[in-house]
Formats: sequence, structure tokens, C-alpha cells
Amino acid sequence: MIRLLEFDLLARTELLTYLVASQLAMRHKTGRWLTTEHVVESTHLWLQLNGYEADWLQRVSLACRAQYLAERGTWASQRRPDAKTVAGAFFSGVRLDFKSPAVIEIFIACAANLPGLIRFLGTSRIA
Repeated sequence: MIRLLEFDLLARTELLTYLVASQLAMRHKTGRWLTTEHVVESTHLWLQLNGYEADWLQRVSLACRAQYLAERGTWASQRRPDAKTVAGAFFSGVRLDFKSPAVIEIFIACAANLPGLIRFLGTSRIA
């Protein structure tokens, strides 16, 4: 039996980062955004691979935010992450390299666009 983890703010931020990166990678490869079917598939894949469960409202909310951020996001460096770099930041097409500067930039933007408190190594900041 698989034990599901709590879908907390950090998990939501990581999923949102994954969805934004997926949108940017698809836009780079095809010139189009992900279809609704691809967003649903990507969301389910990420949740399954990471041992989380989210209700439909959480999934839809994050998918809409991902689309918005990919299209018009405000980035910490005021420079949009390069879609080609983001596309190369996926391991085997499913996992993101969170050491990549482009992915870090997306993660920061996602954290800033989700309400709540994120704790990193004993510190906290309001997002």
C-alpha cells in the first residue's frame, strides 16, 4: 500500500513549478501551449511519481496559475526563463533539475504566487 503524503504548500509549489516548466518546454518545442489533456496527464504523473494526492479543485487551480505564469509571469530577476534551457532541465522527460537556474527562477515565481508560509531549512518567509 502506498502512503500518500500531505499536499502541503511546498508540494503545491513544486507541482506548480513542474507545470510552468512543462508549459514553457512545450511552447519551445511546438510553438503551442499544453492541451488540457496534457495538463491533466502531467499533473497526474507528477502526483503519482511524488506520492501526493490532490482534489480536482487544487489541480485545476494550479493548472490555471501555471498557464498564467508561463504566459505572463513576473520573474525575480525580471528576466523570463529561457524556454530552451527549461526544456533541457527535465530528467528523462519527467523530473525537473531543481539545481538549474531557470528552474530555480520558476520556483521562486511560483512560491511568490501561492499564498502561505514556506519553510526552508529552519527559516520561513511569507509567500
